[in-house]
Amino acid sequence: MLVALLLVAAGALPSQAQLEGAALEAIVGSCGERKASIDRDLTRACRSYTAAAAAGRASVNGPAVSFYASIESAEPAPVAGIGTVDPPSHADRAVGDLFPKSCHFNRIGVGAAVLPSGGAVVCALTALHGTDLDRITGRVDAGETVHVRGTLAPGLVSPRLYVTRPSGEVDELKLGNDGRSFATALTLETRGEHSIEVLADGAGGPQVAALRRVFVGVPVPTRPPPEPRDGEGLAGVEAAIARLRASHGLPPVQRDRELDASAEGHSHEMARLRTFAHVLPSDGTTGERLRARGYPYRSVGENIGLANDVGSAHEAIVGSPAHLANLLDPRHRRLGLGAVKGLTPDGTEAFYLTEVLVAPVVGSVDPAGEIAGYLAAERQRRGLRALRRDQTLDAVAAEQVRAMASSDQMKLTKAVPAAAAARAKGLSSVVAELHVSTAPEDLTSSKNLAEPRWTRIGVGALYASSKEYGPSRLWVVLLYGR
Repeated sequence: MLVALLLVAAGALPSQAQLEGAALEAIVGSCGERKASIDRDLTRACRSYTAAAAAGRASVNGPAVSFYASIESAEPAPVAGIGTVDPPSHADRAVGDLFPKSCHFNRIGVGAAVLPSGGAVVCALTALHGTDLDRITGRVDAGETVHVRGTLAPGLVSPRLYVTRPSGEVDELKLGNDGRSFATALTLETRGEHSIEVLADGAGGPQVAALRRVFVGVPVPTRPPPEPRDGEGLAGVEAAIARLRASHGLPPVQRDRELDASAEGHSHEMARLRTFAHVLPSDGTTGERLRARGYPYRSVGENIGLANDVGSAHEAIVGSPAHLANLLDPRHRRLGLGAVKGLTPDGTEAFYLTEVLVAPVVGSVDPAGEIAGYLAAERQRRGLRALRRDQTLDAVAAEQVRAMASSDQMKLTKAVPAAAAARAKGLSSVVAELHVSTAPEDLTSSKNLAEPRWTRIGVGALYASSKEYGPSRLWVVLLYGR
């Protein structure tokens, strides 16, 4: 009888305490000086996942583990390790094979459960914890207020708060901060899922510091969503972006070969340097990369994702409110995608995905006429009398803008306004403004436009590329007279 009992015990699943002890012991053996501690949120995620896998509600794969991590934890990029073992009693040994051997983490959560087949599924979730965020519960009632408080990791500054509403709209909200500490109160009125994200600036550009899913007045999901059906690879990502924008009533974005090349180049550099960042020392910022290619743009947004497959990398991007805002920016009309497989900072293989979204510069046949139209509409909106277009001022402005663009310098001699006033009949005073812009409507920010004393205007405008300001810039000289 005693022998039988011992045989049963030998096949039993190790306790949670035994799994955690085995994980910490293995980390000491593999990582030496690297210290790691058990993270309760990541542990809850692993235990929820393994229970779901044992019940047939989740597949044995990394994306399924990541889903439970997103439900339980505010860590923005935990790394999932998953395996199966038979007999279940060896689950504690398996834990030591599931964390990244690069040891680029300081928190770990583990869990295991017996599968109907008789083996066991084992989970490990690791994270390089830096930003401390006070715990935010995953489910609240409609109208309840949650407090977003914490301290940024060393090296991060300028925290911002983004919230994705159940409608899919993204709001940037004020986040009071004093150096690295930040705090605000957020009232969640609408039923459904809200994503709360703290974004900060680091050496590699914008960085997600914390990300929390909160379900307001609705149950927290207990199983991963169905696998996406948009196809594989970049074609699948393109289809997913098109569907996302269409669902928000936004115009589609068109794939652009030049933007594809820029996106792929950045993904290649991230993989080569094993660095996940928007800004790299080898290729600079997104804007610098486009300017180096001579690509004219009015505005640009960039998303980066890192996952075992390209589709999962895009899903992680969509889960970030700040990155989702780029995808839903109504100005964007062009899209570039690039993905490269390489080693991650943790030493595992994954896909680096870059998405570049751009509002391109589109030149007009008569930029001076368009600018005059926008200025007239803005004056009317402000309740000011209309400015009369003056042919002499137009001619002087055109001469000056040609000279300014050909020299690639925003310079105007002090004698120009006086000479313009002397050439134009009936004017006693003229003031000049110089602009290098991307579109005629940008000129409504002209500082003299709101001055009621001006009665006439001259506009000179042309499109020209510049070493200083970039390709296809709109050069403008405005002359206001009275």
